[in-house]
Amino acid sequence: MANEQKQGAGTQGQQGSGLEGRSESSVIPDKDYNLVSVLYHALQGAETYSQYVQDAQKQGDQELASFFSEVRQEELRLAERAKQLLGQRLSGGRQQGGARGSA
Repeated sequence: MANEQKQGAGTQGQQGSGLEGRSESSVIPDKDYNLVSVLYHALQGAETYSQYVQDAQKQGDQELASFFSEVRQEELRLAERAKQLLGQRLSGGRQQGGARGSA
């Protein structure tokens, strides 16, 4: 019984990760899908941090507002980089060597 549960949990974990079976039937390769995910999460983070900045400002904590603003800017920088990489890959121009040096 414990073995069955263990196997079921492993299968569920693999399906939940989006890695098993995706590459065979997916329109977009896993690595590109992962890049889309990074872009999405970076933008979500930046939006969340904007709220944190506002909350800190409302409470008069400028030091914390400044910190959250820095974190937000870093997320936006990462989102922009992910967007560039995704654009290169979807258009077929992978320019991997040159693109790394520009970031």
